[in-house]
Amino acid sequence: MIYWDPPHKWIYKLFPVNFVLYLLITFYNIRTLSYYFNGEFELVIKIWSAISIIVPILMLIMHIRERFRRKEQNTVKQLFLIECIGLLELIILSILPVFKVYLAMPMDKGAFNVYMGFLFWCVVFGVSVFFVLFSNYLLVIKERQKYKEENLFFFGQLLSKLKSKTLSMTLICLTLTLSMALFFVTPLLVGWAQGFLEKRVPFDIQISSDYIGMQSGYIGIQSEKELPVTDYSFLDSFIEKNISVRDDCSFKTYFVNKTDFYNQLENSRKNAPPITAISLSDYNHLLKMAGYDEISLRDHEFTTQWLSITPQDAISTYLEAHKSIRTDGGDLQRADISAHTVDLGEDFYNFQSVIYIVPDHICNKLTSANTFRYMMADKTISYDIAQELKSYFENSSLTDSLVTYNITMRTIEVNDNSAIIFIMQTGLTYSAIILFVTCFTILALQQLSDSGKYKYRFRVLRNMGVEEPHIRKLILKQLAVWFGVPVILALILAGAFLVFLIVGFHMQIAVYIGVQRLVQQLLIVLAILGALLISYFISTWVLFNKSASA
Repeated sequence: MIYWDPPHKWIYKLFPVNFVLYLLITFYNIRTLSYYFNGEFELVIKIWSAISIIVPILMLIMHIRERFRRKEQNTVKQLFLIECIGLLELIILSILPVFKVYLAMPMDKGAFNVYMGFLFWCVVFGVSVFFVLFSNYLLVIKERQKYKEENLFFFGQLLSKLKSKTLSMTLICLTLTLSMALFFVTPLLVGWAQGFLEKRVPFDIQISSDYIGMQSGYIGIQSEKELPVTDYSFLDSFIEKNISVRDDCSFKTYFVNKTDFYNQLENSRKNAPPITAISLSDYNHLLKMAGYDEISLRDHEFTTQWLSITPQDAISTYLEAHKSIRTDGGDLQRADISAHTVDLGEDFYNFQSVIYIVPDHICNKLTSANTFRYMMADKTISYDIAQELKSYFENSSLTDSLVTYNITMRTIEVNDNSAIIFIMQTGLTYSAIILFVTCFTILALQQLSDSGKYKYRFRVLRNMGVEEPHIRKLILKQLAVWFGVPVILALILAGAFLVFLIVGFHMQIAVYIGVQRLVQQLLIVLAILGALLISYFISTWVLFNKSASA
């Protein structure tokens, strides 16, 4: 039986922290997940909820058992079981985004962030335990194969440094993981930001109203008479003087039923904003402005326009359950045409993912909800003119209303966000490179720092008759372990993080970035990382050989 090597006692210092965190997450799980055990949720969610409570309890039992065991009984087996339980907890937490996306598992942002923070700790603790286990695993292999070729010397070399370097190897691996994660997430975030900007502001000028007043969380108005009705005509003089407009569309969205407004008015925090409607003629005007083909409907039909990031499963489920709608203008049947997901901005959905498209004569009998005005210019609007128009709009009397009004200019958004995207991309890339280079520099220096000791050891091997090719092979194997183990483990963890992001945000990636484009960027990142790794490895190998043969 292999006992815990005394130099690795630093891992004991993490046990109390791990115990406290697992104790807290156990109570948090019981408090926040108990409501999943009812008939409203699928069986798989209930199973996840049960396991998410049981696994932390198992970890607590292992820690308590470890605390009361005698020192001579502190075996590697105990540590291995703790690592397995930690890995299981990691997997359970990693499944959470999948459940949120594919099973619509309800969980507020605060609870989700708590679990993601605990997942981060599981990674830190798991990597720490891994290197202690790795050291003991090498000791087992040494005992079994120490008389085969130069294994006694090779494992002696590794173990002599691992006794004092497990903590530093742990920190290097975690830093490499962070560096790779930054490398991977940079093209994702940059592409997301650029794609989101293109989808959010497809028109040169977008003016909108918001009766909800989301900044305060409560609806400020008290009756339908206070709902916005302006067509923003007060901007005409400024626009005619400073901007050449190619197309201009003023339109409204409507409550399908007037009661929807009053139901939300009763409790604006509890009741979600209702799904609103837009007239067919206004919708076709927007399609024409954005370069899409127009659609047609019969007098008794409706169709839907969805946010482009809405999952297709969610669209299909909703349409299946809403083959008809009842409006203040009469009942409508869903048209036998596909749901629309063209890019028309994200302002007129009333904080929903869908808006109804209904015939014009129906809208004449509906209550208006919000007013909009979208414009396309003949040429790009200058930044100065855009700022003047925005200031002119913000200084208007509309800002004194209980309704919130907003103007979005493509020129301003592109200029301001381009600067933010550049700073974000530069900062993340620079940080990733610095961390990556620092880790490899430390790994190289760790091998080259004891050059005098290595000279003596390899001289002894030569005096024993070991040929030079065998010595070079030993050096290559030793460097492969020191560089390979932390790099491979970091690559696995960073890859898991990337999969975590892709699964959790696959719709945003598909819509804002494009899978092919993201894959190309990630391959470029991997090529850069590979080039850096090979450069450091070869440089260290050459210098090590010179030092050992001097």
